[in-house]
Amino acid sequence: MATVGEVLRGEDVVAERDPWLGRRPLHLRLRFLQGESTGSYVTRLAARNLWPVEELLVRVGVGPMPVEPQYTEMYVSRYARERLANLSGCSVAELSLRLVSVRDEFLMPDGSSEDWEWPWDARAGYIVQACSLCAASRGTRSPAWLILPDPWHVCLRHGRWTDNSRSDQRPYIDLRDHPGVVRAQQRLNRVRKRLGQSAARWIEADALSVLTYVEYLEDPSCARDPEWALLAARVGEQRARPVAQFGMLSRLARDMAWMEERRRAGRLSAADSRDWLLRVARQRGSAFRRPLEHWISGHRPLRHARQASGSGAGSPGEMEVAGQEAAPLASLQDLTCLPWVRMPNEMDRLFL
Repeated sequence: MATVGEVLRGEDVVAERDPWLGRRPLHLRLRFLQGESTGSYVTRLAARNLWPVEELLVRVGVGPMPVEPQYTEMYVSRYARERLANLSGCSVAELSLRLVSVRDEFLMPDGSSEDWEWPWDARAGYIVQACSLCAASRGTRSPAWLILPDPWHVCLRHGRWTDNSRSDQRPYIDLRDHPGVVRAQQRLNRVRKRLGQSAARWIEADALSVLTYVEYLEDPSCARDPEWALLAARVGEQRARPVAQFGMLSRLARDMAWMEERRRAGRLSAADSRDWLLRVARQRGSAFRRPLEHWISGHRPLRHARQASGSGAGSPGEMEVAGQEAAPLASLQDLTCLPWVRMPNEMDRLFL
């Protein structure tokens, strides 16, 4: 019998694939985690069947040795996706629905000599640790990892904030100490329900850009609120920053969603825009006025909702947000139409 290394390596092996290998589902199935990375799922599926991950990959195809899923994402060929679906006991369509990184746009090029790869940098998204309690409810006690558009995740069910730090000592931030963050996520969920997921993402992206411009709580260790200074001392300024900013991000997104919802419906007048700007600048602080004026200039009132999709109807900045679909792993930094963006989180580059 060939060794794992012999099966995993070499173009000659590709031509000798066993046509029946990997066509039967594994004896023990595995429940999917929402947003899970392919590398995490494959690793957990192997562990569920008491196999090394290399032994499971033998049944998927041929390729390089696996990398621990907290460091990079796994991408597969069309052939390997079919084999992985078979082993998982589901259809290719369901697998693609559950694991975003096996969708067509992330498949390896046809004709590749290998069936999977583990690039040192994920092609899109961030590797974020899953809530361990959610993972346990899906039958795993080992760490699981998500591939998400942003480097954080809020678990409302268990009150935990996880991120892409890969910290073993502090894998999550307990939100029982920060109830305002829970309320902020609930606030964002309401915005998404009103505007739709994609449109809300564009609004959140612009809200984050505004926070970047005003340098809102850029250094939480120096914050007047002892809650954020204590968190920064505990987990580090870099991890604490998005947690500390989250409440204002959600409030600003709610403010901007009010404007965008009426603009898209053709019910927003120039007077409404002026009144809104004065009100929000008074509530959030005068520093927010200038970036919000810039945002308004690209989201001018529409006389009729249909004008946004008509020929020659204004500039691209006036197009309806609802007509723009965000890529599934596009981060808030990628989506904003404003010029103020922060560089990618350096915690996602630990292995470089």
